[in-house]
Amino acid sequence: MDYSALITEVPLLSDQTIAFLLGAGAIAIIVGLIILGLWKKLHENEALKREFITIVAHKFRTPLTQARWLTESLIADEQDSYKKENLAEIQKVNKNLINLTGTLIELTESDAASKTAYTFKKVSLCSFLRGIGENMKDSFREKNIFFAVQCPPEDIMAKIDVPRMEFVIQTLLQNALTYTPTGKNVDVVLNHGSGKVSIAVIDHGIGIHKADMPHIFSKFYRTDNAQRTDTEGFGVGLYLAKSIVRRHKGKLEVHSDGVNEGAIFTVTLKEVR
Repeated sequence: MDYSALITEVPLLSDQTIAFLLGAGAIAIIVGLIILGLWKKLHENEALKREFITIVAHKFRTPLTQARWLTESLIADEQDSYKKENLAEIQKVNKNLINLTGTLIELTESDAASKTAYTFKKVSLCSFLRGIGENMKDSFREKNIFFAVQCPPEDIMAKIDVPRMEFVIQTLLQNALTYTPTGKNVDVVLNHGSGKVSIAVIDHGIGIHKADMPHIFSKFYRTDNAQRTDTEGFGVGLYLAKSIVRRHKGKLEVHSDGVNEGAIFTVTLKEVR
């Protein structure tokens, strides 16, 4: 078949059209390079943040462990009941910090995190939650926030890694404390049904904008509203909490009706008998 006739019928592109296509191609390449650069920068920043947190956590763990040994020694020798009580409180705070640094190290070193063993223990969730609430009640009182832990009359049990789940609940309560104005309420509500248990932390604080909801559990993510309220956060607490709950084969979810409408964070776990 002779294709020469067909070839001659193909319209030639004008100089203006060629210039336009070349210009469009150049713009597409430039835009692609800009996007690639931004993507690389974002990943570099995330890597730097992760490295910073890991280093800080490692640096904190040694002095915190030494402080634990010192307080244990002082408590054993102390005769004054008032001083002994204060030392016990220092020991409790120190223990929480050690658990926090361990969790940070575990979850920032992503390769090791998946291999880290969890120790699951069957516990009464109401007693567990009331214990955490007791430790934090003074902080709520100082800010004049009404705080309560609500449990059903029957005992509800679940298998949890106690220190890690403590971190989850403490993170949710600390956020509620930070972002709830004076005079408002914060409640922890325990419920169960259909083989599941739910722990809801309910606040009446700054709330969450609809556009922020899909990103609220992302690593290093902080809403503009949160940054204005608390300038010292890293944006890792909720990310770590969700990772821990996932390792419990549970779910951590959030609901908010919008800015200044408060928020409800709910942990769902399997109930055990």
